[in-house]
Amino acid sequence: MKIRALITRPRAKGEQLVRLIEAANGAALCCPFIEISAGGQFDKVSSLLEKLQPDDYIIAISDNAVNYANTSLINANKAWPQQVNYIAVGPTTAKCWHKYGINHAKIPRTHDSEGVLALLTNTQVEHKNIVILRGNGGRETMAEDLTKRTANVTYCEVYQRTAPYYEPEQLVNKWQQFAINSVIITSGEILGNLIKTIPYTALPWILNLHFIVPSQRIAALANELGIEHVTIASGASNNSLFNAVKQLDMQIGIS
Repeated sequence: MKIRALITRPRAKGEQLVRLIEAANGAALCCPFIEISAGGQFDKVSSLLEKLQPDDYIIAISDNAVNYANTSLINANKAWPQQVNYIAVGPTTAKCWHKYGINHAKIPRTHDSEGVLALLTNTQVEHKNIVILRGNGGRETMAEDLTKRTANVTYCEVYQRTAPYYEPEQLVNKWQQFAINSVIITSGEILGNLIKTIPYTALPWILNLHFIVPSQRIAALANELGIEHVTIASGASNNSLFNAVKQLDMQIGIS
């Protein structure tokens, strides 16, 4: 494998992906451009969920949302409610819920806000209570659409994402010495943090590398920044990204 990848996702999953690539005789360097920690509403999970009625909804944006919410529930000596509807934005999130005894989470066809809204198109959500477990900030598309349909939507920011600080020149020198030829990005926020960090003089070099992203939306963001070589993975899980790495390695033959 000729791939020499820069992996920018949070460290725990990033290191797992490094091991997958190395096991396939590729090379990878983990340099997270986002860090995850408990969010401002971490302690409010149990109070929000206990207000839900049968047939209300809990939507989890990511497995981080599920993991942090579960820890919050354990701290409060509470459990996940059983009479409500669960929606996981992607299969990794659903699998995470499965660990905690929630086996009936629905997964949309596309793993984003639009996918969730499509899943609920023919569902009566009027006056239903919907709690969205997420990180700080993020897109408002889902809540705006559901609110227009008179659902009672509440965000619960159970975790937060922050951008780590790096010394830009040292960072680029390290990457060039490693001879990276591809970059794995898992969110628009990570992509933005990366571009903000890169010295202006190094931008032409980084923008000319091969990028792997998890969705068409992030691919469009990459194209807007001037990134021409973009491979779209089937999702943001490490397995999906690794499959995209193998596809890139075979199709392009990076040298």
